[in-house]
Amino acid sequence: MSSKTTATPENALSKQEIDERLAAGTLARLASYREDGMIHLTPIWFDWNGEEFRLTLGAGRIHLKNLARDPRVSILIDRDPRVDEGAQGLAAGAWAIMCRGNATLSQDDALIREVTVAVLKKALGPEDAEKYAEPVMAEGRTIVTITPQDWLTWDYNKADE
Repeated sequence: MSSKTTATPENALSKQEIDERLAAGTLARLASYREDGMIHLTPIWFDWNGEEFRLTLGAGRIHLKNLARDPRVSILIDRDPRVDEGAQGLAAGAWAIMCRGNATLSQDDALIREVTVAVLKKALGPEDAEKYAEPVMAEGRTIVTITPQDWLTWDYNKADE
């Protein structure tokens, strides 16, 4: 029997389950290291291409300064309906996808447009993404690509399978 309180081999997500959830997900939490060693953690929209996370960050974001100095990063995508409004308690389960890796930064114009539009379409839908793309692009962007090196995943509903 799998646990509903911790990650185990029995409740780990398969590659297909990871891809499906990342394709549907919009919001992640990104962690990078500040110069003083403390974590900088923020919510962020993302794109998943099946192998890499791709993020579009505006000029001046603290994450960019941190990642230029230290490329180590963690990213978390999760859902816990047990505590959402109208929650069903423990029966609702929870799932999470966490990975660690190294980030690379790019200011390639074509990649910036491709990733920024993909992230905006995923988060806002095609119509609103089109309206929002130019103002977002005008602030200056950098693409952060994260290649996962280490995964930790779980789905507490797998305990019932």
